[in-house]
Amino acid sequence: MILSLSLAMNAAVLAVAGHNYYGSGRRPAETAGHPHDVAHHFYKVLGLSTIQLEKMAPLADSFHDRLKNLHSQMGEKKEVMIHLLESEGESPTRIEALRKEMAAIQDGIQKTVIAHVLDVKQILDSGQRKRFFDLLRRSMTQDNGLFAEAGEK
Repeated sequence: MILSLSLAMNAAVLAVAGHNYYGSGRRPAETAGHPHDVAHHFYKVLGLSTIQLEKMAPLADSFHDRLKNLHSQMGEKKEVMIHLLESEGESPTRIEALRKEMAAIQDGIQKTVIAHVLDVKQILDSGQRKRFFDLLRRSMTQDNGLFAEAGEK
């Protein structure tokens, strides 16, 4: 009976690992219908004019730099939180203070993203805006969204 249970558990672990490996292996570019070897920002699929691209590139660079910085700060705070939670003499007041610091960083990330979306919206024409928000909506409902992770370009 124990052998059967062990075999069933091993099969389940392998099935889940395989599903996660093969099921989520799609890259963002493939999700958007573009070849997987094409590195691009979401705005490059909107058919922007040269003038729009000239306006968009510095916005994207600045946005990614800010997000990279905020995500780096969050990573440091997460590590500190793990150490606090792991320690025997954890301080509930220090844990709460750190949680609030992490919440402030998360708030900063949200504000940065929203400000960026509003900046991008101002550059787009009505058809591009529709496509942009369709992509944004799709990205928010998929595990592998179109938008690059923090720090990726």
